[in-house]
Amino acid sequence: MSRRFDVSQPWLNRKIEGTGKLYVKAVDDVSFTVKKGETFALVGESGSGKSTIARLIVGLLEPSAGDIVFDGTSLKAGLKGAKARALRRRFQMIFQDPLASLNPRWRVFDIVAEPLRVFERGMDRKAQRLRVGELLTLVGLSPEDGVKFPHQFSGGQRQRIAIARALAAKPEFIVCDEPTSALDVSVQAQILNLMKDLQKDFGLTYVFISHNLQVVRHMANDIGVLYLGRLAEVAPAAALFDTPRHPYTRMLLDAVPDIEMTGRRRKQVEGEIPSPIDPPSGCAFHPRCPLANDRCSREVPKVIAGVACHAVEEGRAA
Repeated sequence: MSRRFDVSQPWLNRKIEGTGKLYVKAVDDVSFTVKKGETFALVGESGSGKSTIARLIVGLLEPSAGDIVFDGTSLKAGLKGAKARALRRRFQMIFQDPLASLNPRWRVFDIVAEPLRVFERGMDRKAQRLRVGELLTLVGLSPEDGVKFPHQFSGGQRQRIAIARALAAKPEFIVCDEPTSALDVSVQAQILNLMKDLQKDFGLTYVFISHNLQVVRHMANDIGVLYLGRLAEVAPAAALFDTPRHPYTRMLLDAVPDIEMTGRRRKQVEGEIPSPIDPPSGCAFHPRCPLANDRCSREVPKVIAGVACHAVEEGRAA
């Protein structure tokens, strides 16, 4: 799938300055498969298109091209009608900032019960209270917390509320958009362990988005590395960390502190991610790549055997 955004100046400005429309390709021909009951992680620098992909999957954005298929059903036409309602309850999303994603004027009970009111219209108020109490207990909070407001909780507790809300509709598939990035390290570990326990207990499938490689290593079965809206490499987690193939993946891993002090040679991160408004020709990574040649600056590499790199294809990245 692909997604582009119109970032043009207003019509009058374009007429006066004689300029045309301007588009940004936030996601450019990205394709991957998420296996049921497992976790597929997306990693990359800020601006690589991770959050855009998350919003495309859950229907908050529509793809400019391509399709999203959920359990054999195409979502290209959008989620509308009674048939879509039955499908829609099967996947949910956990957002990055729990304070921004929770309504500050609603009590916790109303926040967690909202999916019940949408998908379980025959459920009465008493049954809702019982269900919300079960969900809050499941994520390590108390049923009595339902009368409180989001500002009365810590960041980790607010993220637990967001997880409880996501679980209310009994989904099978959850998109997690950097759910621990706003939390302290110790609280991050608690939330990640909670998510793994919930996955094991309920057979959940995750798309987990993060820029923290250590978090991804703990959570993911398979990992996709994004660079400027395109996939650079897709591989099982163990293989990606042990034998990274794409030069960009190697650069990311070399940036992780070597706590064990193994003495392994490391390539310093050089350059900055280019502007998505004016990306480089050919391979977008070639201005920063130590293995780039003329072909890299002319031709966009295709994903072959899980990696999009001319140097790997030609055997120059050994």
